[in-house]
Amino acid sequence: MSKRDAKSAFTLVELLVVIAIIGVMVGLLLPAVQAAREAARRMSCGNNLKQLGLAMHNYESTYKKLPALGSAGMGADVNMPYAWTLAVLPFIEQNAMYDRMMAQALPSGPGLPYPWVTGTSAFEVEVWRKDIPSLMCPSDMPPGNRGESPSLLSYKACVGDDYHQNHFRPNDNRDNRGIFQIQRWRGLNEIVDGLSNTIMLGAVAGGGAPDDVIGGVALVMQSWNPAACEARLDPITRRLTAPVRADFRPTSGRAFDGRPYFAGFATLVAPNGPSCHWGEIDGNEHMGTAASRHPGGVQVTYADGSVSFISESIDAGNQTIDDVEGPGSRISPYGIWGALGSRTGGETVSQ
Repeated sequence: MSKRDAKSAFTLVELLVVIAIIGVMVGLLLPAVQAAREAARRMSCGNNLKQLGLAMHNYESTYKKLPALGSAGMGADVNMPYAWTLAVLPFIEQNAMYDRMMAQALPSGPGLPYPWVTGTSAFEVEVWRKDIPSLMCPSDMPPGNRGESPSLLSYKACVGDDYHQNHFRPNDNRDNRGIFQIQRWRGLNEIVDGLSNTIMLGAVAGGGAPDDVIGGVALVMQSWNPAACEARLDPITRRLTAPVRADFRPTSGRAFDGRPYFAGFATLVAPNGPSCHWGEIDGNEHMGTAASRHPGGVQVTYADGSVSFISESIDAGNQTIDDVEGPGSRISPYGIWGALGSRTGGETVSQ
C-alpha cells in the first residue's frame, strides 16, 4: 500500500467514532419511528371503531333496533347466543360471509357450529375461522393458543356499570344498565342519558400471558364490587393472582360468541385495569373492562357514532359499592366511567 492510500483509509478510532455516531442517531430516531407507527395503529383502530359505530346505526335504521349482545337459536344448541358481530356483518362489507352463515343457520341447514369450533369443514375453514380486519385492532396481540379462538375480536359492546349481566334475559325480570344484553334489542330512543354521553362499543385487548393485566382474566372473583377485582392485581409484580383464565380461552377469542365474556365489557373497573370473572367457566358474570395497548387509555364509540380516547385515569367513583340494581334513573356510583356506561342513569357527564 502506498503512503497516499494509507492516508485516505479510515483508522480504527475513526471507524469506532462513525459507528458510535450511527448508534446515537438510531437511538434518537427509533422512539420517533415507534411513536409514528403507534399513532398510525391508533388511527386505524379508531377508524375500525368508527365503522362499527356506523354499522350499528345502519342496522338500527334498517331494523329499528340495535342488535342484541347475543342472539340464541341460530345453531345446533338454541341456548348458545351468537354475538352482535354476526348481525352487523352485512354493514361492514361482509355480506357473502353473512349469507353463508345464515344459510347454515336455517332450520333446513345443519345449524351454526359452536363459536369455538375449529374444525376442518369448508364452512369452518373459510367462514368460521376467518379473522376480519375491521374487528381487530392492529395494536392488539393474537393469542398464542388458537385452539378455541377461531376468529378474533378486539372490540366489544358495552353492558354498562353492571356485573350482574351474563345470563339474564328479559323473562328473568332483570334489565342491565348498559345498551346491550343477551336476547334484548334496544332502540336508540331508549338511551335517555343522551347518545353522546353513553358508550356503545370499546376496545378490549387480548393476547399475552394469562396473568397479564391487559388480556388476562382473574377467575373466581365472587364479589359484587370493583374493589375486589382491583385486589386481584398484585401491587408488586403487577400480575393477576391465581386462578386465571387458561391461554386457550382468551378474552379476544370467539368473535361470534354472544356471552358477555366474549362479546361485552363493563364500565366498573377503570380502563386498562384488571378484568375478573365470577366462576371458572364462561357462563358466569364477567367484570371485564375496556383495555388496549395504546399508551394511556382506550378508544370507545359513543352511541351517536363518535369515537373518543378515554384516559385510564378517568374517575371510576366508589369502587367498594356493590352491584347496582336495575337500569332506572339512578346515578352511577362508579364515577364518570360508570356514568358513561349507563344509558338511563340520569347523570350529567363532564370529562
